[in-house]
Amino acid sequence: MEEKGFAKSAVPLFLSGAVAGAILGVLLAPDSGKETRRKLGEWMKEKREKGKGQFLARKEQVEAALEAGRKAYKEADKKPVGV
Repeated sequence: MEEKGFAKSAVPLFLSGAVAGAILGVLLAPDSGKETRRKLGEWMKEKREKGKGQFLARKEQVEAALEAGRKAYKEADKKPVGV
């Protein structure tokens, strides 16, 4: 029962911290809003490109593993049972 109580009290604390962090971040930002948005946009573009590359690499790995599995299954299916 205590775990549920902790979860209920942790959510407002987390949200309060997030709001306080956002406010402090805006107040203490060294650049103008326009410059900050530009930098954030560039950062997000870099992360998106990196993520896309990683996704495509993993996709190729999964496709290769699936193909190897299919091939192994077909080979095993050709062998007589018990051999």
